[in-house]
Amino acid sequence: MPSKVIEISKKKERRKKSRSFPFLQKFRVHPLFLLVGVWYALKGELFLFLLSALVAIQHECAHAFAAAKLGYSLNRIVLMPFGAVIDGDMKGISLKDEIFVALCGPLCNLVTAVFFVALWWLAPTMYAFTDTACYSSLAIALVNLLPAYPLDGGRILKCALARAFLKSTAEEGKAEKKAAKICRIVTLVFAALFLVGFILQCVARQPNFTLLAFGGFLLVGAFGNRNKTAVYSRMDFSLKKALKKGVEIRRVAVLDTCPIKNALRFLSKGSYLVLEVYDQEENFLFTLPQNELSLWFSNSSSPYETLGELSKNRTFFNKNVNF
Repeated sequence: MPSKVIEISKKKERRKKSRSFPFLQKFRVHPLFLLVGVWYALKGELFLFLLSALVAIQHECAHAFAAAKLGYSLNRIVLMPFGAVIDGDMKGISLKDEIFVALCGPLCNLVTAVFFVALWWLAPTMYAFTDTACYSSLAIALVNLLPAYPLDGGRILKCALARAFLKSTAEEGKAEKKAAKICRIVTLVFAALFLVGFILQCVARQPNFTLLAFGGFLLVGAFGNRNKTAVYSRMDFSLKKALKKGVEIRRVAVLDTCPIKNALRFLSKGSYLVLEVYDQEENFLFTLPQNELSLWFSNSSSPYETLGELSKNRTFFNKNVNF
């Protein structure tokens, strides 16, 4: 393959930030989703149901894109009766980055709602066609910000508490367990409120089964999923198939103190990345091609390990790495 070293301007580099790697591997529809869909169809509200499902998928895809920025892909999104669910946490991710991933879902829905509101100012006649989409996006965003597990707000609360507890104790495991207990109590309080609300509406002979379903969802979330493995996995950034056709080479110089998570930012569509790694004195250490970078990332114990730290463990490397 002919080698071409290309210089990419900052403007072009920003445009090439988006990666062509898959961020979602499986999509599944829960059987109850179909039953609830039939129920809404009989009520004449099928459009509202499908629109809410679409907004929920948008919400989860925002999580997927945020995870992809850290080099993780989602194994599965399950479309549930009252939304979509991604189960599990990313192994090795910092609490700060987990908050970032959790926030991206509600923020995406809020931005969508604001977009529609802005559209109404520019074209008021569009209100009649977009009001439902706006209110659905706003509702899903606000509901997910509730500090109850497994909602995004609950994940954010858990991570924020764990970070706060880490200041008083150096043991990460104890801090996370303490945060999880508080989160479980808060979740149970919200579940009880929704169930009490359903009972009061039954007394008033106006039962709202959405409150019952959501209260049950939070109740299960408070106690369930504790022993399940994470459903995130490291992304594969290798370009073995593309090399058969030939791709341009892009060279980037980095220090050996660069975390492997940050090295993934230099990946760009349509080019093959070759990292030239230097020490603090700007002495050349080794060259790391993209396929080997993918192998290092998939086998690293943490995405925050530096290239220098990983280079000391030769078991992660292919024999063809150029040292």
